[in-house]
Amino acid sequence: MKVERKRGFGLNTVATATTGLAVAVTLLVGAGIVPATVASAQVTEVGIPGSLSGSVLPPAAEQPKAEDLRQPSGLGAAEAKASGVRTPTAIKPKPAPKSAPKPAAPKRQTPATSAASAVDTTGWKSAKVSWYGPGFYGNTMAGGGKLTPSSMVVAHRSLPFGTKIEFSYKGRTCTAVVQDRGPHVAGRVFDLGPGTAGALGFSGVGTVKYRIL
Repeated sequence: MKVERKRGFGLNTVATATTGLAVAVTLLVGAGIVPATVASAQVTEVGIPGSLSGSVLPPAAEQPKAEDLRQPSGLGAAEAKASGVRTPTAIKPKPAPKSAPKPAAPKRQTPATSAASAVDTTGWKSAKVSWYGPGFYGNTMAGGGKLTPSSMVVAHRSLPFGTKIEFSYKGRTCTAVVQDRGPHVAGRVFDLGPGTAGALGFSGVGTVKYRIL
């Protein structure tokens, strides 16, 4: 009986020690100090009775290693690769400055022909004229002498006094002398005196042909 009590006492002691060891190993594994595989081997060496084997806590899952945690992920590698590859920026060449258009050659200026006076190939010119007479009879002309109903004169703005001019109108011709100044209306070249207008059968305002003699 004494022997049995000693054996029972010994078994209890071993179980208690094994249980304490298992708890300590479990704590060490949970803290990451001792790997789970090493802890399992130590518990196996000590030995746990079959009745107590079910009470030992299972080894905790193995903690990831520090070097595994530091290992860069695939995303980081892809980003590093993408950042290391640079696509050259296409620089468009600046367009060449457009040359200034060449100035157009100046058009040849032809002598302007007045609307009131035109020249034909025979030397005669056409001019818009008017006439004066009644109401001016007896007045002194700018080139001297008094105006009468038969005065074969003509008025012009700039031709010298005494210049002879031949006129033609509707088949009639006559010669008059520049003796007065006028006309004073824009667009008219001559003012025919009363004798000149009568010889041509002209009245009012119209176009006649003339040439300077």
